[in-house]
Amino acid sequence: MKKIFIHLPAYREPELIPTIEDALARAKYPKRLRFGICRQYNPLDEFDNVDKYRTDARFKIIDIPFEQAKGLPYARARINELITDEDYILQLDAHHRFVDDWDDILIKMHTQLEKKKFKPILTGYLPYYNPFNDPAERTMQPWKQEFACFYPHGTIFIRPTGIPNWQELTEPIPSRFISGHFAFARTEWAKEIKHDPDIYFSGEELNLTVRSFTHGWDLFHPHRLVIFHATMREERSGKLIWDDQYKRGENWWSAQDRARAKIRQLLRTENNKFNLSGYDLGTVRTLHEYERYAGVCFKNKSVQQYTLDNNLPPNPPMSDIEWKRSLVKSFYHLVTIYKHDFPNMDYASILVAFDDEHNQKIHHRYIDGNKLKEFMENGTTIHYEEFFTTNIIPRKMVIWPYSKERGWCERTEYIL
Repeated sequence: MKKIFIHLPAYREPELIPTIEDALARAKYPKRLRFGICRQYNPLDEFDNVDKYRTDARFKIIDIPFEQAKGLPYARARINELITDEDYILQLDAHHRFVDDWDDILIKMHTQLEKKKFKPILTGYLPYYNPFNDPAERTMQPWKQEFACFYPHGTIFIRPTGIPNWQELTEPIPSRFISGHFAFARTEWAKEIKHDPDIYFSGEELNLTVRSFTHGWDLFHPHRLVIFHATMREERSGKLIWDDQYKRGENWWSAQDRARAKIRQLLRTENNKFNLSGYDLGTVRTLHEYERYAGVCFKNKSVQQYTLDNNLPPNPPMSDIEWKRSLVKSFYHLVTIYKHDFPNMDYASILVAFDDEHNQKIHHRYIDGNKLKEFMENGTTIHYEEFFTTNIIPRKMVIWPYSKERGWCERTEYIL
């Protein structure tokens, strides 16, 4: 019987035990499962006690006091050291639910792709479940990942969207990206594409994506519901690794900055003097082949319209000249609007505009309705991510409220 190594990093995770129990209960062949767990625990929590599994030969457990945790990829790297003779790896987080016979479904999908001579990784952002109202609040549609924008530090904002007409599909569909919280492949993938412990959190998925692709692995989304995922940020508020590090006065953000600098070197946009040995690109395909496949350009932070339209990869073939002409720059800005800049209560809307150096508007949006009402009555800030594509780089951001009685009011400009 083919064995599946279930990879579970758990940082103060209240869903760890329910995830294990559901994986066992819903598997067609529970005896084939092997669990690799990196339990980063606070003994006061008690909800993640795994003592009842310690004598079960299917479980391999690493215990790390939460004060010694070093980030998600570090925990993933430790888990993959536990792989022995398993045939497949199922890389997850530790807050999941499963459909019946999920193990058999994944192996059959994977085998279907291998028969077509692919070297497949089944991956993607999994549909949501609410652990406090399950199974009623499950998203009953498989998801795929889509490009949203480039972040200023060089990685990509990847977000989920539903797979249309998925009931009519007969096989997995191609993917541009790897998901950190769900990847199913032969265990050779985990042995070849090792998790870089220098990556703290952000950029983990893009790091795995380009390295896997250039080493010859093929990326696919499952076309059926198999596993569900919960972000659980409300329940875990104040208990995440960066929350605990901040409380201890540790500068966790510097670890993020270092990781992003290393990823930019991996993407060949900067040379930051890191040693990438063991964590570098492969030689089966080039980074540029990935860019052509996905429709992105890392150096210029630009993207093709075909990718923005969320069409399936690979992107259409064209000459290098045509490809360069088809790219449009991706712009990102984290907008913060402060309540103290709005002394009155009669505003009908707030314009947020991005202008060029000649004061010509490139992009804008209006904040109004319930969002504006809540801000004026209760809020101290409006904080959101604004991103769009443009070949003209914005030079200023304008925040300008409008009152029906007084017209355009207090205008604020920020040089970008």
